[in-house]
Amino acid sequence: MNKKNLILSLVSGLMLGLSFPPFHLGFLAWIFLIPLFNIFYQPIKLIEKMILFYLAGFVSYAIITHWVALNSGTSVQVAVISFLAICIFYSLYWVLFCLILHFFEKRKFSTKIQLILIPFTWVLIENLRDIGPLAAPWLNLSLSQTGYNKLIQIVSLHVDFSTFIVVLLNIILFKFILLNQKKYIYGFLSVIIINALVGQVLISNYNKTNFQKKINVSIGQPVIYPDEKWNPNLKIRNENIMNNLLEKSLKSNPDVIVWPEAALTSFLATTDSKKRIELQAKIEDSVLITGIPQRMFFNNELKVYNSAIFLRPDGFYDTYQKIFLVPFAEYVPFFKNWLSKINQFDDMGSFSPGQNYNTFDIGNVKSSILICYDSSSFKVAKRMVEKGAEIIFVITNDSYVGKAMPYQHFEHAKLRSIELGIPVVQSANNGISGIILPSGKVLIKTEIDERNVYNHSIKLK
Repeated sequence: MNKKNLILSLVSGLMLGLSFPPFHLGFLAWIFLIPLFNIFYQPIKLIEKMILFYLAGFVSYAIITHWVALNSGTSVQVAVISFLAICIFYSLYWVLFCLILHFFEKRKFSTKIQLILIPFTWVLIENLRDIGPLAAPWLNLSLSQTGYNKLIQIVSLHVDFSTFIVVLLNIILFKFILLNQKKYIYGFLSVIIINALVGQVLISNYNKTNFQKKINVSIGQPVIYPDEKWNPNLKIRNENIMNNLLEKSLKSNPDVIVWPEAALTSFLATTDSKKRIELQAKIEDSVLITGIPQRMFFNNELKVYNSAIFLRPDGFYDTYQKIFLVPFAEYVPFFKNWLSKINQFDDMGSFSPGQNYNTFDIGNVKSSILICYDSSSFKVAKRMVEKGAEIIFVITNDSYVGKAMPYQHFEHAKLRSIELGIPVVQSANNGISGIILPSGKVLIKTEIDERNVYNHSIKLK
């Protein structure tokens, strides 16, 4: 294998990896395919091209999903195997992309047709990758562009537009380099300028909205790490932390208080839960949303859920069970019986996916809850909005996976807000918590490991 081509392959993967959060070098996504196009149009064997495309995919996904290998919520072996499985499996989609390019080349499609077909192919592959138990929407190209508020607004028109444009920019620049024709660099600049102008119009339209509703939100960020949360010797200390956060929140008279995924370890969603009743007596006139463990029996089979509970002071409560589970982190797809317990910090074992896209009323505002990597799925969030959600609360615990992944997760929340046109509020155990508007404006963005309460009033349509 040609050494120069090997370097080009590695550079391609490196550029795409660095274009994703937390690195925020999104402009690299505009050129990451150029080295691969250079390889593809050389007179070398197809098998060599496929290997080099695969290698580029592996490198990019190794960078983007490196946090999987840092998952302290499971054993080191499971974390490393999961990480390698992700890189090995999803890189096959890059081989598929190479094969489709080969088909286009054999059919001798014109340059103009390829300007449409190649971006469309990448979009199609992303949608294929988002199907089934191994769906991976966190790898979609649009996430690399969330640092550019005006450019990313186009996803509010269609979720795939940003991906299409990113690949189109790669093709146009490659054609410019290959053919050295000025029309391509003009085309490159035109695409970016038009995209930015469209984004500015969309932002201006949102800012001119006649907002009819308002909701006062208080976000709690407890910073209790997993080995502390499930330690019985620290139970009283942990309860004191949560009580102190609650007292701080109540001082602002919020409509809703939001705590992160698994903020409480008690089984509050049982009819005889004394702790739930005690908590409801404390929240005064506010609603509380928090993550909890949950067990339920169906047909004599125990189901374990990663859940959220919605509490009102009048005694009402309801739950949401996380729908989009992370493969090999919260459950084992296809071979569930091979591994009965994944999480080393609790006794829950592997989770079952929820089925219901619930909405919850906070006064005259309809809301929905997403748990952790639910927020990486446009499809899940869209179903919530279709059921009437006017605001989405994301509760998450990113303390399992190092310091880099929380930045990536926050950008998912931002992307969902822009795509769906509603505010998103995120409460993360150790950060990053915050509030994002559909304009891309960030009202609150917390620091990592900062235990505090954050209050803000959000206007709604």
